[in-house]
Parts: sequence; C-alpha cells; structure tokens
Amino acid sequence: MLCLRRSSILLTLSAATTLLLVGCGNSKVAQCNEIIKIANQAVSEAKQLTNGGQTDDPQAMIEAADAMDRAAQTMEELDLRDSELQDYRAGFIEMYAETAKATRDFVEAYKKKNRPGAESALGNLQQATKPEPELIQGINTYCKEN
Repeated sequence: MLCLRRSSILLTLSAATTLLLVGCGNSKVAQCNEIIKIANQAVSEAKQLTNGGQTDDPQAMIEAADAMDRAAQTMEELDLRDSELQDYRAGFIEMYAETAKATRDFVEAYKKKNRPGAESALGNLQQATKPEPELIQGINTYCKEN
C-alpha cells in the first residue's frame, strides 16, 4: 500500500512537472505562432489586393497599405513576454508602418503624375521592405530553438 501511495505521489509530481515544462515551451511556441500568423496574413492580403505586386490600381494599393497598418496594429496588441519576440515584433511593426506610408506616398505621387515623387516613394517602399527576409529568417530560427 505504501508503495502504491509513493508511486501515486511520484506520478502526480511527474505529471505536474511535465505540464509546467510543456506550458513554458508552448508559451514561446504560441507567441511565435501568433507573430508568424499575422505576418503571413499581412503578406497574403497585400499580394491578393495588388495581384502579387503587379497592379497599377491606386485603390488596390491603398487597400494594401491599410492591410499593413492593420497588421502593425494587430502586432502591437500581442501580449508577448519573450523579449526576443518583442524585438522581432518591433521590427515587423516598423516595416509595416514604413511600407504603408511609402505606398500611400507612391499613390499620391502617381495620382499627381509626379514622376520624381513616385520614384522616391518607390525607393522608400523598397527600403521599407528590405528587413523582411532577415526578420523572417531570424524569427523562424529563434522559434525553432527549444
């Protein structure tokens, strides 16, 4: 009977420890998944609205800029406890905000037939999206680590 009681206590402690460890691991994984989900959704929506970046429809471009603003806002609202993930989030937020602004600047210049302004905005747009590969690779690597 004593042996059964010890086994029961050890099993309970083991289960509690396992749940605690899994809970901590899931926390990071869950946080990673939230960021990645938002990033994937933002890219997907922007590609859909702009026909993979091939549209010349100003309204579609504005809608893509709106999608970037929404992604930045959604990222901002995430409850992240992991400081590394907070840094990645900040990078995505900055990229989305700059992308939205450059897109709007491009549309404004395009509508005014301001070629130098459009070229400048296009350069800003390219600069705004430049961190994307590094952010994606960094967060994917970090999130795969245990």
